[in-house]
Amino acid sequence: MKYFRYILVLGVIVIIPYSSMATLKNLKLQVIVEPHPEYKETTYSIIDGDKNKISITTYQTELNKGIVRLRSNSNLPLKKQIDLLSKVLDRVWKDENKAEVHTLFIGRLVNAFGEGNTQMSERLAMAAYRSPGWNKIKGKPVSGHENYFVVKLANQAMIYPELEEIFKKHGLSITFSSAEKVLMGSPTKYIPFGDSLKEQGVEDSATLPFDCLTWFRISK
Repeated sequence: MKYFRYILVLGVIVIIPYSSMATLKNLKLQVIVEPHPEYKETTYSIIDGDKNKISITTYQTELNKGIVRLRSNSNLPLKKQIDLLSKVLDRVWKDENKAEVHTLFIGRLVNAFGEGNTQMSERLAMAAYRSPGWNKIKGKPVSGHENYFVVKLANQAMIYPELEEIFKKHGLSITFSSAEKVLMGSPTKYIPFGDSLKEQGVEDSATLPFDCLTWFRISK
C-alpha cells in the first residue's frame, strides 16, 4: 500500500501537464470573433499552433454585404487548414444569414492558404500547359482575354476541390467566377513553385498563368 500512494502521486504529476496542454490546444482552436463597427465588418478567426491565423471576414455595408473574405498566413498543410476553416464557417453561420452570402474573395490565388500551399496555382498552371486554348510561347490565350480564359479553365480543371468540398459540407456550392490581374511566367522565372512544374515535365520556355485576384460565386 505504501507504494500505491507514490504511484498515485506520480500519476497526478503526469496528468496535470497533459491536461493543461490539452486545454491550451482547445483554447487555440476556439473561433475568435472580432467586430469592427468602425469599418462595419466582423472577423472570425482561428489561431493555429504556430500562432498564425485563418480567418473569414464578413461585411455589413450595403456595398459589400454578402461578400466573405478568406485570409490565411498559416503554414499548416492545406487539408488541415480546410478542417480549421470549417470550424470558422460553423461560427460564421451562427451570426450571418447563410442565404445572403453570395461571394467569396480569397485575394491572390498563390497566397490564399499561406506561402507553403500553392496547390491551386500549380493546378492552374498545369491546366494551361495542357490546354490547346493557351499559347505557351506567347503566354496568352489563343483567343480572348486572359481573365476570362483563367475563369473557364479553373472551373474545367477544378483547381479548387478543397474549397468545393468544404462549402458543400455547409450546404453551399462554389464556382470560380472572376479573375483579375492575372500573373504569368515561366518555371524558372517568377513562378515560386517552378521546380514542381519542371518535375511534372513543364518546359522552361512555357509562359503560364499561375496567379490572380480570385473571386468565387456562392449559392445553395
